[in-house]
Amino acid sequence: MRYQIFTAAVLMTLLGFTANCSAQRKPGDAVNHLQTYGKISEIDKLSEARASHTATLLKDGKVLIAGGMQRNGVFFDDAEIFDPKTDRFTQSKNKMTKKRVSHTATRLRDGRVLIAGGWSNPDFPEMSAEIFDPQTGEFTTVGNLNRRRSAHTETLLDDGKVLITGGFDGEKNLDDVEVFDPKTNTFTLTGKMRNARLAHTATKLADGKIFLAGGETARGQILSSAEIFDPKNNSFSLVKNAMTAVRYKHDAILLNGGSVLIFGGSDSREWRGQHKTAEIFDPKTGRFSPTREMNFARFKIDGTTVILKDGKVFIGGGSESAEVFDPQTKSFTRTNGEFGLPIHYASVTLLPDGRALIVGGYGNGTREAGPISTNRAWIFKL
Repeated sequence: MRYQIFTAAVLMTLLGFTANCSAQRKPGDAVNHLQTYGKISEIDKLSEARASHTATLLKDGKVLIAGGMQRNGVFFDDAEIFDPKTDRFTQSKNKMTKKRVSHTATRLRDGRVLIAGGWSNPDFPEMSAEIFDPQTGEFTTVGNLNRRRSAHTETLLDDGKVLITGGFDGEKNLDDVEVFDPKTNTFTLTGKMRNARLAHTATKLADGKIFLAGGETARGQILSSAEIFDPKNNSFSLVKNAMTAVRYKHDAILLNGGSVLIFGGSDSREWRGQHKTAEIFDPKTGRFSPTREMNFARFKIDGTTVILKDGKVFIGGGSESAEVFDPQTKSFTRTNGEFGLPIHYASVTLLPDGRALIVGGYGNGTREAGPISTNRAWIFKL
């Protein structure tokens, strides 16, 4: 999820952007361990500076980087392809059918990529969707969402369909969900969540159910609640227990043991309410338990987390430094190397060779211009 709104007033509200608000280190940002883990190295630059884009691993191991924004009012309909054999980016020969920011992208079972929603202009989010075919390099329109959506989630289900939840339609945060069927190229409304949610997370559990956590309601309340979607009967059930903190613009990822790591985000204070805290959800018990804190507070980080081949978790967004979570010790360790700016709404993709690709994001800007993105990219390796 990437959360950008493009009229000046709404942009400041949803992004929480203010001048001189980059997530620089604070006195309270104590380091958990003196040792470091792995190394961050800068690589080839993107053709465009972009944040709030999507990054999708293709079947051939390359990465599709699509859309995003350079700054307020400058949005992209282009895409570029990262080749891990050369560590270089090349422009896709075709463009998307729409400019898109705060959209979603999911690789389907057949290798194509579904791209849906997001902002293409300052008025309302898109209802449109399109398919990228890596074989032809073409983007083709495919049906319409039933709602305009940005800052929503998109999750591949076990049956090959795609669950799309919540988001913002330009007027309110949404509680309804829909499912995309790649066999018919249609979107079907599939019920409602227990709460409207924007800037939440959606994590597929080991049993195929979808765990939805946090977010902002239609009334602007930041949630500590979570719920689970069961695709067998298209039902939502609230998790009995609440998270240890209210969170939105956070991230979550399924650990190898079947539990879910949830971390970072913010409360209603946006930049002043960023979290260093993290917790683990156990689907077997329905309980949340805190871990040690991260080294740095982070938010605007959805899509910047991957599971490494050793089972540890790489976290690459929302700060000048990355860190790695160890599920065995439930602690966080800094990586070697830094980004040089606190990258918000960046992307992180696990490559087939075990490295992690970190792309774009923003960390600088002014109240007048809003956030300004970077064209820099990095590789993390052990």
